[in-house]
Amino acid sequence: MSTPFTEAYLFAYFTGKEEKHSDEQIYFAVSRDGSHWEDLRADGEPVLQSRIGEKGVRDPYLLRKHDGTGFVLIATDLSIHARGGWGNSYSTVNGSTGLVVWESADLVHWSNARLVDVASKIPGAGMAWAPEAVWDEDKGQYIVFWATAANGEFGSPLSNVKGNPTNLYYATTKDFSVFSDPVRWIDVEHSIIDTTMLKADDGWWYRASKDDRIVIERTRNPYALTESIEKRDDPEQWSLVGSLQSIFGSDRYNARYLEGPELFRYNDADVKTVDDRRLVYGLMADQYSESKGYLPFRSADLNSTDPADWQQADDVDFGALKKRHGTILPITAAEYDAVVEAFKR
Repeated sequence: MSTPFTEAYLFAYFTGKEEKHSDEQIYFAVSRDGSHWEDLRADGEPVLQSRIGEKGVRDPYLLRKHDGTGFVLIATDLSIHARGGWGNSYSTVNGSTGLVVWESADLVHWSNARLVDVASKIPGAGMAWAPEAVWDEDKGQYIVFWATAANGEFGSPLSNVKGNPTNLYYATTKDFSVFSDPVRWIDVEHSIIDTTMLKADDGWWYRASKDDRIVIERTRNPYALTESIEKRDDPEQWSLVGSLQSIFGSDRYNARYLEGPELFRYNDADVKTVDDRRLVYGLMADQYSESKGYLPFRSADLNSTDPADWQQADDVDFGALKKRHGTILPITAAEYDAVVEAFKR
């Protein structure tokens, strides 16, 4: 099915202060240009609330169904507030191994939330965090991926191998109801978490992840297992492109300050051109250690480490509410109008 003509954006996020129940629910913001954002609800008035599982949701990811029949929003099933704060939460040890799923035909009317199990078959799984999903046209299925801390026995193909127990796994689905068994996807010496992925205009798959940096890799085969992050010649394996730290030459862009990277493509009308380079892609990272919300970047080429192909997007105004680990979806003008009419207060 042809891709709809999009000329606006919807941002789904949580506020993340964990001081009250509503901090770990779903909020919406909208933008006409990808730079200036308007929150549709005030703090304490989320658009969607989970009443299942842990009754809290974090790290939402919003995608348009490949066949044009609607939208899916997936999120981490977790309430740090209900668990008494991070220090008392044990959330990586006995947390939820399911994801919360909502569906909508129009971004306005949403199904009841449902909980889908993706990680319980992983030995010693204590969590399923920060899910995202992409459509693989070649195989006719969605790839859904997330982070799990696996402290189980060795010997299983799902067991942690390389050191730190927090790894990335994926499962496949055609309908977000029935999922394949999980597959170990990124298992490296460092903790690895918060991966985002897209297929770029050049036909390659790119992903950005948090280990001790915000690293960028690419491949022709998104299913390939990664046990070390390095440059490779084989296009069927994931190969390191670089990191935000190496591209910009600043320690301010390492994982002590940044997490939750999010990749997206700008609508054509909003692509900025600097020195003949079209900055097509957006990459946001959450300044979690300083509680500053998102730091946005633009890129002309996700396979480039030339600083001229990258720019910190200093013109972005994310609005009044601090946005934590969210997702940006390009939408049509009609979808923008419908969402604003339905949810703005």
